[in-house]
Amino acid sequence: MERNILILDLATHRIAGACGGPSADGACPRVAVGGVIPCAGYAIVPAEAREARPYTVSPQMTLCPRTVAEALAVPSDSAFIAA
Repeated sequence: MERNILILDLATHRIAGACGGPSADGACPRVAVGGVIPCAGYAIVPAEAREARPYTVSPQMTLCPRTVAEALAVPSDSAFIAA
């Protein structure tokens, strides 16, 4: 599994782990469905953009933040935006 997401501990400013993101179905491959994900309570940032602003993951998060972000992404030219 490619580790393209860094998991950061904001208290220590150190890398706490890494992740390859969700499986093909959007689930976190590291926990059972409904379980708290390993990056919960930490911040995540793309490995190739370590200087990017990190996203803080809720301590109770059970869905992969990448899956949530992709599900909420709507193209700017979408009819949904124009309505």
